[in-house]
Amino acid sequence: MWLLGIALILAMVAIETLGDEALMERFTGGDSRALGLLYDRHARALKAFAIQQGAARPDDVVQDAFLRVVRNAAGFKGQAKFRTWLFTIARNLCVDASRRDRFRNGPSLDAPMGDDDGPTLGERIASDAVGLDASRNTADLQFRKVYDVALDRLPDEQREVFTLREISGLSFAEIAEATQTNENTVKSRMRYALKALRDALADFA
Repeated sequence: MWLLGIALILAMVAIETLGDEALMERFTGGDSRALGLLYDRHARALKAFAIQQGAARPDDVVQDAFLRVVRNAAGFKGQAKFRTWLFTIARNLCVDASRRDRFRNGPSLDAPMGDDDGPTLGERIASDAVGLDASRNTADLQFRKVYDVALDRLPDEQREVFTLREISGLSFAEIAEATQTNENTVKSRMRYALKALRDALADFA
C-alpha cells in the first residue's frame, strides 16, 4: 500500500510540473486534476483583471470563464497559449456584461466592499492584485488612493492593456492576440498608460 501511496504522490508532483497546454491535453484526456491546477494557477490574476474591467461580480467572471474552458476544451488545439485563450474568454465575458448593462457605472474605487466599514475596492486591488506594501501608514494610504484614482481614470483600452500586462502578466504578443489588436498599438497604449500613471504619481517619486 505504501508503494501505491508513493506512486500517487510522484504522479501528482509530475503533473504539477506540466505547462498549461500539456495540462489541457491531460484534461481533455479525462484527468480532472489538470483543470484544478489550471484554476489554481490563473484564477487570482483572472479575478484581478475582471475587477479592473469593472465587472460587478468578478468571481462570476472567473467561474464562467472556466466553465467555457470546460465546454470548449475539445476545441482547444494548442495553436494559442492557454493563458491567452483564457484571458480572451474573460475579456469577452466582461465586454458582454458591459453591453448588457450599458448604463451601468463602474464601481467606485473609493466605495466600501461589503459593510460600510470594510476595505474599499481600491484597497483590495492594491493589496491583492498589485502587491503594494500592506502597511497602513499615511504615505502608503495616500499613494494607494492616488494610484487607484489614476488607474480608474485611464481610457478603457489603456487600463485593459496595463492590467493584462502588469497584473495578469501577459506578454505584449499575448495581449495583442487576446484583444485582437496590433501589437504596436498595444505597446502604444501601454506607454500612454504608464505616462499618465507616472504623471499622477510624480509627487511620490
